[in-house]
Amino acid sequence: MGDINIASLPDELMDPPLLRSPLYSADAMVLLTPHLIDAIAGTIPEDAWDWTSTPITWISAIDPGSTGPQTLENVIIHDPSGEGSKRGYIVFEILTTEQTYFHELNIVKNVIQKKLVEMEILSSFSIKQIFDGMENLFQLHQLILTQLEEICSIDNWSASDSTIAHIFLEHKDSIHSNYIQYINNRQTADKTIEDQQEKFPKFKDFLIQCTKSRETKFTDLKELLLRPMQRMTRYPLLLRELEKRTPDNHPDKPLIKQAIETVSSIALAVNQKMEGIQHAHQLFQAFQQTLNCPPNLITEKRRCLLNIDAVDSRSVRYRLFLCSDLIMVVVYEGKRTMGVSSLLGNRPGGSGGSGDSTAKQFRFLRWIDLLDIVDCEDTGNDFYKIRIDPERNPRSLSTLTGTNGVFPLTVEYKIDSVQPGAAQKRGEFIRTLQNEISHAAKVAGP
Repeated sequence: MGDINIASLPDELMDPPLLRSPLYSADAMVLLTPHLIDAIAGTIPEDAWDWTSTPITWISAIDPGSTGPQTLENVIIHDPSGEGSKRGYIVFEILTTEQTYFHELNIVKNVIQKKLVEMEILSSFSIKQIFDGMENLFQLHQLILTQLEEICSIDNWSASDSTIAHIFLEHKDSIHSNYIQYINNRQTADKTIEDQQEKFPKFKDFLIQCTKSRETKFTDLKELLLRPMQRMTRYPLLLRELEKRTPDNHPDKPLIKQAIETVSSIALAVNQKMEGIQHAHQLFQAFQQTLNCPPNLITEKRRCLLNIDAVDSRSVRYRLFLCSDLIMVVVYEGKRTMGVSSLLGNRPGGSGGSGDSTAKQFRFLRWIDLLDIVDCEDTGNDFYKIRIDPERNPRSLSTLTGTNGVFPLTVEYKIDSVQPGAAQKRGEFIRTLQNEISHAAKVAGP
């Protein structure tokens, strides 16, 4: 073929129309292409553009009768009969909150713990102390979530027939044993975290970085380690709400009742175990902080419930440790301004004094056996009077004499209620004291 003389081409070919892809054009374009392949092949039917002959069905986006797209949420919540829609909301909440909870367990196990192992910041023993019990919880809730997701899938869910309460009944033994094991380790885990941060600055920096990372949802490790206790206490609430919204003739109704009893008893056991561990820790801490403290303060049954600061009429500063069977009265070793301390129960290690648990902040003064207390009286001006009679209790634990002679049988302490939050703590101390006196009397019998 010879060379083409561009100058001899017709004008319409010299200036062809500009062709632009709509992907690169800023102009609004309407492309009417029934079928690109047909267009290229030149076989477009004659009536391809005759839209008047094509029936069109309009679907309103706000049609009240429409269930919307087939999302999992719409499938679970929607019930043609209308009876199960309220139940569906709770089922969906149980499912989604379980997914969130499992995701947090996964963060602890497969993000934080895994990175600590890889970075070799801590010894394997310390890592085990921090995360002991987490693996079992992870596997347990992986099973629970798998069952929930299978039942609540788009293909399987039935508003009238599907049940979920049986899942909790099937795993009740594993839930109880794994959560008790996990809680038994919490005190050790918390102490290990604190000790290792002081010992290894890299570990402290690592924990700080965890709060800044998307991988950990910007959450502190200690906060994540509390999630199992929080989740366990929420199960009874969710199941009770599910029971309210489940029709009486639904097959899940009797199972829900059983699941509520099972999960509530486990939650109660977990809570009691947690409180027992905290109270034992508080008792041991009080012993460590008190000079000349009797070693038999620590017993298997004794619990340290809370403590509060007080002064007597001579302005001598005291701390009163309220235990399940006695009050331990101690005096401050160093100078300290008057003020109500934080309750020990608020957080582990919170004694209102030095963070060093081995420092002797106090000096032992006396015990007051709760069974020896005849009466208590709020005398006004923040003073609280306690009168005791050791002779009526042959097994009295009350300390009657000290280095300065005989202790009085009537004591009066000023428990501050003026400072911010002090009135509430004062009231809590007095109420708890009165409750423990009544409980001790019931246990002792006539």
